[in-house]
Amino acid sequence: MAVNNIWVFSQANGDEATTASLELLTKASSLGGTVTAFVAGVAGGAVAALADHGAAKVYETGDLAGALPGAAVSAAMQAVIDGGDVPDLIMFPQNYEGRDVLSRLSVKLDRTVLTNSTDITVDGDSVTVQTPIFGGSKLVNSTFTGEPPFLAAFRPKSFEAAGGAGAAGELASAPVPDLGS
Repeated sequence: MAVNNIWVFSQANGDEATTASLELLTKASSLGGTVTAFVAGVAGGAVAALADHGAAKVYETGDLAGALPGAAVSAAMQAVIDGGDVPDLIMFPQNYEGRDVLSRLSVKLDRTVLTNSTDITVDGDSVTVQTPIFGGSKLVNSTFTGEPPFLAAFRPKSFEAAGGAGAAGELASAPVPDLGS
């Protein structure tokens, strides 16, 4: 199994993609395979920037009506995965919303997560993330084992955002399933 399908949990402020989203998309596109942005809420005008930074496809959940995205977005991600679009790797920003969605999705999919990472490498079917410890004086490399999708969160500014992919990302709906009241 090679890493052919990478998702990036992406965020937008109005019609602007966040810097963390663009950084992760740039890194994901350098790893090879197809890159998909998964947006909590309405992607709107951010679709162009997400595509320019490597997203061939952009899933959007639709309006979350002010609700915190954790439960809603993780349920939408699981529904897309259960529907057959199974990523090999999902990258998250190491921020409040990223950690919230990541932890809930981890439970839903029964997958281990690696957090606080600063780098990632892919060699065939091997995915390794790097995490600084002891105040950054030591670097630990951890390689995922088991079945994908692999879930990893990355510190801000770990990667440089670089546009230029120039593709028009396909916009797809990933509606939030009924979560009950």
